[in-house]
Amino acid sequence: MTSSEVSQLIAQEIGSDWGHTNAHGVDLRTCLVTPELRTYCDPMDGARTFDLWRVLEEHPDTRSGYRIVFDTRDMSFGLATTDQHGRDVFLGSYGTFMETLDAM
Repeated sequence: MTSSEVSQLIAQEIGSDWGHTNAHGVDLRTCLVTPELRTYCDPMDGARTFDLWRVLEEHPDTRSGYRIVFDTRDMSFGLATTDQHGRDVFLGSYGTFMETLDAM
């Protein structure tokens, strides 16, 4: 799957609901990022890793806070963050993009 295919999948799910936000006040037009394939660690087992597409940054200007990631293995979205050591960590899958946004 390519970055543009991941972007298309998200755009199809959002449809015309670009005003949708969550408890963190995420603005989709500001916080969606060009999908980037990155490696994330399991927070319980640092040796276990996952290659996931980063698709949303809660705070894109500082690259901090929660992130929404996409897993092509099961076609699901989940949450990730950065731990105290600066490692990207995968927190878990939540289902669709909008379900994940709402779970943030």
